[in-house]
Amino acid sequence: MEPNLQITGEGNCTTFLGSKYSKTVIRIKGDHNAVSFGKNSTSNEILINIFGKNNRVLVGKNCKIRGHILVKGEGQTIKIGDFTTFTNCYLLAQEGCDIRIGRHCMFSRGIEIRTTDAHSVVSLETGERLNSPGSVTIGDHVWIAANVLISKGVTIADDCIIGAGASVFKDITESHTISVGTPAHIIRRGVTWSRIRKARFPLGSLNAWRHE
Repeated sequence: MEPNLQITGEGNCTTFLGSKYSKTVIRIKGDHNAVSFGKNSTSNEILINIFGKNNRVLVGKNCKIRGHILVKGEGQTIKIGDFTTFTNCYLLAQEGCDIRIGRHCMFSRGIEIRTTDAHSVVSLETGERLNSPGSVTIGDHVWIAANVLISKGVTIADDCIIGAGASVFKDITESHTISVGTPAHIIRRGVTWSRIRKARFPLGSLNAWRHE
């Protein structure tokens, strides 16, 4: 099934190399924006909204995504790496900031990733805005459990686990960790994760994802 394209403006580009786009709606209002899905990627019940110009939503190969992607403004990029899956996620890129998600990530439901609070928190003393926007970068092989908020300006290292219900307001710079809570903090080190469920794994198999 082909995506439902609702596009107004000039110079916009859409590329679909996947095989299945069930209930996929792409709305673009503006000029010179691009949406692309890589080889063998699929989407189900996803809405992609782009308002502005020179923005990009780039989905890699062998991805499965579901949810809502919203880009507002100019010159922003949302990039989703190969083999990454979303059960149901909301991504917001605005105020000139990007979202970059690595390869082999696994995101559950109710996840929100945003580059801005969308409103201003202002100091009564100075008149200065206190909640500046910032790009979000999530490394390779990151598992984000249900109902997690990834806030503006955050970077998460490769091969991490973010526990259910966490709110991530600061960088998580250590790989092989589990972080939980609000604000999220590391509770365990020296771990990785797998989509497969079994009692024990050969140690030599735990980094196989790096070679795909």
